[in-house]
Amino acid sequence: MTNKLKIGILGGGGILNAHAPGFVRLKDKCEIVIAESDSGKHARIRKLLGDEVNIYGDYKEVLALPDVCAVDILLPHHLHEQATIAAAKAGKHVLVEKVMARNVEECDRMIEACREAGVTLTVCHDRRYDSDWQALKHIVDSGDLGEILFWKLEHNQNVVTPPDSWIRSKEKLGGGAIMSCLTHQIDALRWYGGEVRSVTSMSKVEPGRMEGESIGAVIAKMESGALALLSINWYTQSHSAPDGLWYEFNHVTGTKGEAYYMSGKGTFVKLHGDKSEYFEYDMRAKEGFKKVETHKQMSGHQSCIDEWVKQLLGEQAKVVTDGTESRKTVEVAEAAYRSEQQGKVVSLPL
Repeated sequence: MTNKLKIGILGGGGILNAHAPGFVRLKDKCEIVIAESDSGKHARIRKLLGDEVNIYGDYKEVLALPDVCAVDILLPHHLHEQATIAAAKAGKHVLVEKVMARNVEECDRMIEACREAGVTLTVCHDRRYDSDWQALKHIVDSGDLGEILFWKLEHNQNVVTPPDSWIRSKEKLGGGAIMSCLTHQIDALRWYGGEVRSVTSMSKVEPGRMEGESIGAVIAKMESGALALLSINWYTQSHSAPDGLWYEFNHVTGTKGEAYYMSGKGTFVKLHGDKSEYFEYDMRAKEGFKKVETHKQMSGHQSCIDEWVKQLLGEQAKVVTDGTESRKTVEVAEAAYRSEQQGKVVSLPL
């Protein structure tokens, strides 16, 4: 036990379902303690993490444990900043669930607190660690698609929350669906295609669901010159209905080909030019879209946790979502909100 990392998880809400398997598979390297004030969630927590896990009622109790070296923050968005700063002051390395914070000002304070304390700050933007999403990046980075002209990224869900859920609060969430979950697509767009130069946005609020927007659309101009269309719809049955829409969809169009990722199907490529040196694809055979095999073994959350733990252990790690990088994703979402409020195109950086 003395050779294991002791890691504290702050919060036992629904997202713990995605994080817990990542730590369970690393039980030979990690010992977990968790803070969750709602005792009604404790039975589920023990089912996910094991009957022996120590559960504390206040996350400050976990931060006070001298042998805890790092924390995974799974709290509501409005608590990300204060929990991160408290963790940094306690000398703990931080992994925080996306979205990093509600605005860039909070992000900046989190970054500065961790920098001053000499601890690392990582954001669990899990899509960057998912093998199918990585496959699409490999295609783009190969150059086989030529000059990139257009991106289309979609997120579809049917989000119905209890009346007392913090997700219903615009103030606690940091907005609505755009800040909460279109940040998956915004972050992927930046990862795939570089930084965003300007955005314009519109959204739709459905008061019966939440105070913030349930539907949003963002048009972006990239620094590369490419255009991008990002949309989120939290009012559709999508993949949960027979013959419904996809959950997520990323499509890229280039001068020499195109490629896409669709949840539940995988990643596909279609080239219009010569035979590729990267993929077994020959345009002369008049093939359609060809699936890229990824041999997926872990979810994006699990892979992110795996890399984060490697970093904590001082091993070679591929952590690609530190606080400084992830702050830029929040900035694009915030620019989208300013665009709608001001009725104009907003340029970045803010």
